[in-house]
Amino acid sequence: MSKNISQFMIEKVKQFNFFNTLCTFIPIIVWLPKYNLKKLKGDLIAGLTVGIMVIPQSIAFANLAGLPVQYGLYTSLTPGLIYCIFGTSKDANVGATATMSLFTHNINTTKSPIGASLLAFWCGIILTAVGIFKLGFVTKFVPFTIISAFVSAASITIAISQFPNLLGIKGAPTTSFLILDYLRQKIKLTNKYDVTLGIICIVYLAFFMWLSKRKLNNSPKRFAMARKLLNKFIWVVCLARLILVCFFSAIVAYIFFINGKTQQFTLAGTLTKGMPKCQSPFATAQLGKNVTMSTSEFTREFGISILVLSMIQFIEQYSITKGFGRKFNYKVSARQELIALGMCNIAGSFYGGWPVAGSFSRSAVNSMSGAQTPLAGAFSFIVVIIALELLTPALSYIPKSALAAMIIMAVITMVETRVLKSIWKLSKWDLFPFFTTFWLCFYNLEYGILAGTGISLIYVIAREAFPKYCVNKDEQNNSITILLKTNLSYPGSETLNRKIHSIVRKNDGIQNIYLDLSNTSYLDFSVLKAFETLQNELSELSIKLCFIGVTKESLRKQLEFAGLTCELEEQTELQQIKQEEGVHRRPTVSQPVLLCQDTTPQKEEENHEKTETTEVFTLPSIITVDSIHFKDQ
Repeated sequence: MSKNISQFMIEKVKQFNFFNTLCTFIPIIVWLPKYNLKKLKGDLIAGLTVGIMVIPQSIAFANLAGLPVQYGLYTSLTPGLIYCIFGTSKDANVGATATMSLFTHNINTTKSPIGASLLAFWCGIILTAVGIFKLGFVTKFVPFTIISAFVSAASITIAISQFPNLLGIKGAPTTSFLILDYLRQKIKLTNKYDVTLGIICIVYLAFFMWLSKRKLNNSPKRFAMARKLLNKFIWVVCLARLILVCFFSAIVAYIFFINGKTQQFTLAGTLTKGMPKCQSPFATAQLGKNVTMSTSEFTREFGISILVLSMIQFIEQYSITKGFGRKFNYKVSARQELIALGMCNIAGSFYGGWPVAGSFSRSAVNSMSGAQTPLAGAFSFIVVIIALELLTPALSYIPKSALAAMIIMAVITMVETRVLKSIWKLSKWDLFPFFTTFWLCFYNLEYGILAGTGISLIYVIAREAFPKYCVNKDEQNNSITILLKTNLSYPGSETLNRKIHSIVRKNDGIQNIYLDLSNTSYLDFSVLKAFETLQNELSELSIKLCFIGVTKESLRKQLEFAGLTCELEEQTELQQIKQEEGVHRRPTVSQPVLLCQDTTPQKEEENHEKTETTEVFTLPSIITVDSIHFKDQ
């Protein structure tokens, strides 16, 4: 025995190829040797474009996360460089997003930068471990409806959280309902300068969002070149709308400031100039003069929220990368994306970053700008460094109302309004987990996701406990054939046994019961034991239980080993022919009658009509960029 094990280990060591394994975990080794000037040009343009877009978004998201403004730039500093090494998508851009900022704000209640960095570190460790041990399948248990409800609720929550900044009202709470009640009480304290500037910024951004969807296609052919240039100019202006908002709002605030009117606008705050220093996320946080918080205390405070946040991070990331991979026909490794995202979070946590994920808006811009490889993220990294070194004095004059306007306009399009119509038409039962998640997310995002996922899992278990089947009664031969429509697992075996006993009690003179397993590919031990018990109980009633349609050899061996009778192939074929005839031909009185599950014989005509089956449609479980749009994150 020991010799066999040692030989097996030796063979595995011989088969191990270190270089191939290294290429699997570090994809840059594969594509970097094939790099050329053409790819460099595309990556340089895309990287600089997205880098300019990152600056105002990062500042706005820092405000949303409840952290000093410079930490938004710190968060967007390292992910582009790390993803360049470990990522598999040429289009994805990883960094600060609205959803991750909101989660950081809710989970890191102390608003400590060290607490936010520790949260990023633990998320990175979980994501990396899940990737290495191939545990990413757990995200498949979070259905489309739950993600859609979460995105919609999070978008509304983010928008509500920015109302105090938009109105210039200070001291607001953090929960959505409490914020609205607080604003109702303090509405008289509205800062007219902040609200005026905020409304102007919203109108400006809304106009350019509308303009970005329009093209000049009706001009004469002789103006084709001018039309092309004008479309390009409109695209650039619409792309730079956030930069323009920051620029003009900062100029307005600066003009007021140099004229001695320093209190008219609520500014974002002073930015610390220069690159962040490397600091351990395990450092003790100083929350006050005599108040400190250790790593263990932070971790206990985070609790299960770390697992929920890690799951949401991966869903966002993989949705984006898979969507662009399908669009441009290249493969994306889910396992490697987990590792890449985990490494981005771990590296960022040592430079003041909070949890990061893929951004749909920046990924879309990255793709449209001509990104060729993940190296485009490295050029965005350079732009952020330049901003930290040279632009921090100017960025300090950006008013909070302008940042609030950018966040509100960024998330307003994320509300999934069309999904409700689809759920209503396709599967009304899914409305319950949808609304459960939606409303609970206003109280707590993690509770909303967990509750909705739990209800969806109960649905799955319930379907397993009540298997679908059809009953075919042959009065001439005193037999009944039960066709299982799906695989049978142990929760449903007891239900099936009770149904068979019920059929036997209602139909006298039955001599044979045929259980058709043509749609079944596996049976577990509990199901086989349930069948064995059923066979013994029916034999006492002089009824023979026989299994037909067993096409899989391993399944046949399981049944025979358990002492269960399998019908011969001829009888199986005969039963299949009878079923096909029952589908294509209207049965007469002397022919078998098909009774669907949970129905009782009423009139003869109604039983004949029940031969038609109804197909049940469900929502897709695979989440893609086409089905969920994390817009303008």
